Amino acid sequence: MRTINNLIRTEKKVYIFLKDKATRYRFMSDADREGITYGDNVKATDRPVDDVMALQSDGTICFLGWAGRVCYHYAHQNNIIRVDYEKYINGDVDYIITK
Repeated sequence: MRTINNLIRTEKKVYIFLKDKATRYRFMSDADREGITYGDNVKATDRPVDDVMALQSDGTICFLGWAGRVCYHYAHQNNIIRVDYEKYINGDVDYIITK
């Protein structure tokens, strides 16, 4: 089974795309179950979720500001991974967003 913790065991910055309300709810529930919190230790399910969230290697979730959104949408660097969470949890092999 694929977990969020599997995604953050890398030196790369991980952005999670959450395309709809159901996927957002699933991500936050999964994060809560895996012990992933916000940087101030607030549970994932205690805050609203956005369509794109950042994951840090220390197991924390971050909202994206304008600079993070620019990076998500326009940067194609080797140190960034963009994940379609719906595809990831469904077991699809092409869950990495490349365009």
